Amino acid sequence: MDNDFLRWAKENQWKALVPNALLEPRHSHEGIGAALVVRAVLYFEKAYEPSVRLALADCLDEYLAASGDVLTFVWHNGKASQPFKRAKPMREFAASLKENDRFDFYFMSGEQASDAGFYGFHTFGMRAWEQKMGTRGVDVVEFSWPMLAVQENPDAFARLFFNAAQRLNAIHGHAGHGVNLSPTARQENEATEYWISQMMPGLDVGPVIDNAARGLKGQIKTVGWLTAIEKAMFDKVGGVRELRAELPPSWFSLNDYGAGVIIRAGVEPDSGRAASEGERPSPPPAYVVLDHALRPIRTTSLDVLQQGTINGDAPVYNTVASTNAWLRRFEVDENGLLAAKAALLDTPPLTPAKALPNPR
Repeated sequence: MDNDFLRWAKENQWKALVPNALLEPRHSHEGIGAALVVRAVLYFEKAYEPSVRLALADCLDEYLAASGDVLTFVWHNGKASQPFKRAKPMREFAASLKENDRFDFYFMSGEQASDAGFYGFHTFGMRAWEQKMGTRGVDVVEFSWPMLAVQENPDAFARLFFNAAQRLNAIHGHAGHGVNLSPTARQENEATEYWISQMMPGLDVGPVIDNAARGLKGQIKTVGWLTAIEKAMFDKVGGVRELRAELPPSWFSLNDYGAGVIIRAGVEPDSGRAASEGERPSPPPAYVVLDHALRPIRTTSLDVLQQGTINGDAPVYNTVASTNAWLRRFEVDENGLLAAKAALLDTPPLTPAKALPNPR
């Protein structure tokens, strides 16, 4: 990557932090309401089992080893925030909680407990009785880095995603651009997330816990830079032969993580871009191609992605129509698909040095 760009990005990283409730005049603008990041999301099951809880602790340990001393606050099972350095380690909680205890940890790197930060690690696991009912959805883990950190070392973040999927036998998941919102004022900052998504169609939107509650078994919410799908889904879209016919290996890798396959779409995340000022941004071409290939397993309808505030002054995805339009944002006709495949030629290709383990 160009050294001049990296130098500029380091000097201007603060521009990816947005004041609280920027688009909601009725609320205070003190503190940080949103942080533009690269975020990974993985859905899995049986977080009530001791082995899975320890696997989550391993994921956090690897995240901290790769990220450094960055986390500042933690929330556990709905309790008040604690400074991260004073809180009991998640591994100790994992060994002490019973299967019918909720397993909910939210770590963030904000300066204040109410601030969104560039770094975050959040896992939500249902109680055993809830998951055994089979009607309450699935478990989830998400983690994030600043965009600059991923631009400097995309392979390190991709490896975190792969290792977490492998440890947790992930059902599915995705990684790419996202927005961390204030842990204590999510709804007040959803309009900011909406606004950014209009400029960056590659951006993921909505709280991951809500998506986990929906379950999305047998279906994915979206594709991204990294997309994990379990083997039943992989077979449903035609396996290696069909996907290789749709996804050229110079830009897409397929990597077996045990329970399924991770598809890497390009060297690093893509947010989409406008050809010129004032134009509507175009979706990332790799995501358009991948969405077409995975269309049989990508959902086309969900409940609302966002809630918004009462009497909110800015738009959010709080209707089924706007939510479903967002889910279909990568859909194009045959000419659009050919154009997206042609546009791949202008993006950096993957090389063997960028490969994840267990290629298919």
